[in-house]
Amino acid sequence: MDGEVVQVRSRRGELKVKAKVTEQVAPGLVFMSFHWIETPTNVLTLSEFDPISGTAEYKACAVAISRL
Repeated sequence: MDGEVVQVRSRRGELKVKAKVTEQVAPGLVFMSFHWIETPTNVLTLSEFDPISGTAEYKACAVAISRL
């Protein structure tokens, strides 16, 4: 899967991105940058806010990854 284009899908949206498999991320977890317009990661995230801080929940959500 390393180097392949994969589909990353959540209940909110989906993206096609190039996968990079690394030991820096624990098995069962996914890390995606959300700083670049080329990869609009936030289309996958929840549109919820922390009730105390008001911070958007842009850093965690469940996803499924599929080979294309």
